[in-house]
Amino acid sequence: MSIARKLIPSGEEQFPFKIQITTTLANTVFTVPLVDYGGLAPQLTINWGDSSSSPLITSSTSINRTHTYVSPGTYIISITGFMPGFKVNNNTSIRSLITAIIQWGNVGLRTMDFYGCVNITSIPTSASISSFGGYTGLSEMVLFSSFMRGTRITTIPDDLFDYSPNATTFANAFDAITTLTSVPNGLFDNVPLASTFASCFLACTALTSVPTDLFDQNINVINFSSTFRNCRSLVNVLQFTYNTNVSIFNNIYNMSTTANALTGTAPELWNRIPAPSGTDAFNNCINLSNFASIPLNWK
Repeated sequence: MSIARKLIPSGEEQFPFKIQITTTLANTVFTVPLVDYGGLAPQLTINWGDSSSSPLITSSTSINRTHTYVSPGTYIISITGFMPGFKVNNNTSIRSLITAIIQWGNVGLRTMDFYGCVNITSIPTSASISSFGGYTGLSEMVLFSSFMRGTRITTIPDDLFDYSPNATTFANAFDAITTLTSVPNGLFDNVPLASTFASCFLACTALTSVPTDLFDQNINVINFSSTFRNCRSLVNVLQFTYNTNVSIFNNIYNMSTTANALTGTAPELWNRIPAPSGTDAFNNCINLSNFASIPLNWK
């Protein structure tokens, strides 16, 4: 029995993972950024969208994951089978070629990122892809590290992670998205195992507000380092009342300038026992009502 059949229940309708790429030059080479995860290797085929397909791919370094598009154009790449990892990771040769996410499918994803894909402007809503598995294709995801980092999405669907109960890592997930202005209610309510949101919204310079209860359900988090660092348009500071296991708050609201919009009262995290690390947590946040009483190493 193949890996794909072992990890995707028999009888479940199979939906491929699909992305759109756009080429402007003849003979453009595109390499699908496959990676292994936890000893799991891919077992899949790729339809390249130009009437050609790959043979069965069983290694994340297979030469068959690379394809040349003879003519410029827009193509839909469709991946069927088992794909534990897909990570663009800011790869300069492919990041600008990816122009849309069409659907997640159900290919057994554990880790995935579109880091650096500046031409991605939206995430498909669950309703728009409900006939093709919706967000259930994210049900086995563990690592959302750099998930949408550096893209140009403008909104985040509020149910994006509702089918990802095993997810632990959201480090840099929405880092450096300068087009994002808000975060939806309940975004992380269904990821109880989340342990780190380090740099999750780092340098989202247009972000103006986040729900006050954004992390209330994430009681296992230990790291909020740089979560909102340099989010200079952000107006509200969270209290982290239910995040009592956190050991690292370093740079969480560290702003590069005093010309930032953050107001309200900083949570007295330095009084927790045991005291977490909070180096430069509120640096330059001079408009906080209790800024004067924040310990020096926290500002």
